[in-house]
Amino acid sequence: MRIHTLRGVKLEESVLGASSSRARPVMRVLEEGLEAAALGVRATAGAIFIGAGAGSLRCVAAFGPEAKHVLEHGQPFNRALAKRVLIRRTPLIVSGSNPDPQFRFRSSQRTKQAAISRLHDGGETLGLLQLINPKERFTEHEARVIAGLSRYITTSLIQTTSLRKQELLAARDPLTGLRNVRELDSELTRAVSLARRTERNMALMFVDVDHLKKVNSKLGHAAGSEALKRTGKALDEAAAGVGSVFRFGGDEFIVVQRHASKESARALADHLRSHVAASTAGPMRPHGVLQKITVSVGVATLNGLRHLNGRPPSDLRARLMTTADRALFRAKSAGRNRVVVATSRDDRL
Repeated sequence: MRIHTLRGVKLEESVLGASSSRARPVMRVLEEGLEAAALGVRATAGAIFIGAGAGSLRCVAAFGPEAKHVLEHGQPFNRALAKRVLIRRTPLIVSGSNPDPQFRFRSSQRTKQAAISRLHDGGETLGLLQLINPKERFTEHEARVIAGLSRYITTSLIQTTSLRKQELLAARDPLTGLRNVRELDSELTRAVSLARRTERNMALMFVDVDHLKKVNSKLGHAAGSEALKRTGKALDEAAAGVGSVFRFGGDEFIVVQRHASKESARALADHLRSHVAASTAGPMRPHGVLQKITVSVGVATLNGLRHLNGRPPSDLRARLMTTADRALFRAKSAGRNRVVVATSRDDRL
């Protein structure tokens, strides 16, 4: 028996809203839970559907003759049948000799009985477990087994997704929602290693909010926090699809551009600067108006560093950040609200 599950982005959208690496534990829960259910009641086909209501259920794991088809085509669960199941505390047993309605119309899978159990956490519905037996009827004992397995799958899903959400929160800056310094370290190491391995260039940008202390002193710290949130949002919008944005701390952000030339890095930095200036001004809640925020940007490229050969990624990572920081200092010294690209002279001990 082979259990098929959604993979990658499709699973993230259905269950987690997290990266595919963090989705793997959920995939294991789905596979193990469905396999245990199948073996426990001698089912020959079945599926787990995730969703909060009858109209939103989506198949995320399945086994049997039509399992791949159900997953690949996003087969919806029969809404009328789902409504009957969602009001019950015990599994619903339905009989029939026609091809199973949850599988495609010309399916060879014929159903003697289907047992459908609600996956729920108290009053909140998480989804449904469906098991099919084409030859025999489910006994009362098997119905109780299915109910117990439904509780096991529910508990495992809740625990696993809760851990994933905690990991996600730990990787995010609570004010801006951007990834934090811990995430930056691993991302930058990977980016430097990839660039050296593929003999490509990459860039790092230090972004500093101009005159944030003046905003705090004039309008209060709440306005300063709002300025940081709006700046983070604007940077994330401007870098979408091109670079990754991180909150470094205080009034500083970092943008990592994995594939960049000196020219494209400058172009992105200019776009970041102009988009922040164009999109941050406006009214604040409950009152007050935030004036236009500007940023200064220091840019360093990997190939702009001196003596690359033989240097470990950790050394190059530190030098990139130091070099970009020196370029940022020059941008601020020159009057702020501007971009400065580092030269080899900025890469010094």
